[in-house]
Amino acid sequence: MSQPLASPLSDTAALPGVLVLLPVYNGQRFLTQQVESILNQSGVNTHLLCRDDGSNDGSPVLLHELRLRWPDRITVLKDDLGNLGASGNFSCLMRQALDLAPAGWGRAAYIALSDQDDVWHDDKLAIGLAAIRSLEQARPGAPALVHSDLRVIEEDGREIAPSMARYQGLRPDLSGLSAQLLSNTLTGCTSLMNRALLEKALPVPPEAIMHDWWLSLVASALGSRRYLDQPLIDYRQHASNAIGAKAQDKPVAFKTILHRLFDDRHGEIFRLNARQARGFLARFGGELTARQRWTTWLASQLSLPFPPVQRLIYRVLRRL
Repeated sequence: MSQPLASPLSDTAALPGVLVLLPVYNGQRFLTQQVESILNQSGVNTHLLCRDDGSNDGSPVLLHELRLRWPDRITVLKDDLGNLGASGNFSCLMRQALDLAPAGWGRAAYIALSDQDDVWHDDKLAIGLAAIRSLEQARPGAPALVHSDLRVIEEDGREIAPSMARYQGLRPDLSGLSAQLLSNTLTGCTSLMNRALLEKALPVPPEAIMHDWWLSLVASALGSRRYLDQPLIDYRQHASNAIGAKAQDKPVAFKTILHRLFDDRHGEIFRLNARQARGFLARFGGELTARQRWTTWLASQLSLPFPPVQRLIYRVLRRL
């Protein structure tokens, strides 16, 4: 049963505001529960900015009904851009977020990203706001980002794993630039950022592997970020997940040393890593420290077409 939603905007105007970006694509099944969990956040005044990405289920109609139900708390973008994909849809919403000024707010100081099929714990944003404000106090005016662990659940809400980080064998606490150049340790739907990060990161370039990975790079190099080692979202797994959570892979058993030496299983992601690093260096090279520039340049060499060299560069970056 759904909990009562927060009172109308006039009663929550004194609370800190967070603009939540919610892209939708064929999300009718779980959308209402997710929207309610966002609007029912404790101690925070939330406003939803949504965009449907060309759904062919009932999502557009449901979005319209939800907007009519909470007209002061939900804005739905209308455009003729068609299907942009998950990253493109988020990027479109992020661009619009810089200009949107919900009634009684002014422009949002804090922005959160959301998936369409999860359930947010009711203290998710309050905990995130406390953390991001401490980052801002330490570095006033700098980009800031906080993110958290997730609880992995089945479609019906049954728990698969209490911690996605441990379930997948991830290290989301690694916040240095070299770690971010190699792997995206940010689960975008847990992220809360300040306006300074969005202004610095946009537009997301075509070289970016994913929008949240790009945000993670910018925060790591030019601002600050913090991982909250507690699950603040129930991360629902179902057949239509765009990415989803997967158990940690088992190590590969190589037949010979030569087989191991020339193994190219990671060649494609290394090439994508290198392309993203080149895009990052082109955009922000003048703002990076000498060490950061060298680290980013080194990551850009992961596209060298020789697996032993690729893995050597990878190992050097892992130690930085």
